[in-house]
Amino acid sequence: MNQDLHTEAFREGKRAGLGIAAIAGSAVAFVSLLGIEKAMLAIVLAILAIRGAAPKSHTRRLAFVAIGLAMLYVVTFAVVMVLFHDKLGELIRLLQQMS
Repeated sequence: MNQDLHTEAFREGKRAGLGIAAIAGSAVAFVSLLGIEKAMLAIVLAILAIRGAAPKSHTRRLAFVAIGLAMLYVVTFAVVMVLFHDKLGELIRLLQQMS
């Protein structure tokens, strides 16, 4: 019984760590330009954190916040790409000239 308690505590700690990593990844996606891969990683980490977590646990709430932040970034990224797609080519050309 004691071993089961330790195993479950370990698993819950692992899920909490994944949830915190997902929050950090989704927040970092907003800081960098073109951080879509960080947002996608945050979504994956959050899904891993949700799997097996108790229904009303802190880990589950963290994971859902991370998914929300990451999805907000993905939607913002998509809107910006659609609105400024003509400027994107110019930006890439200017960046190539700088290097």
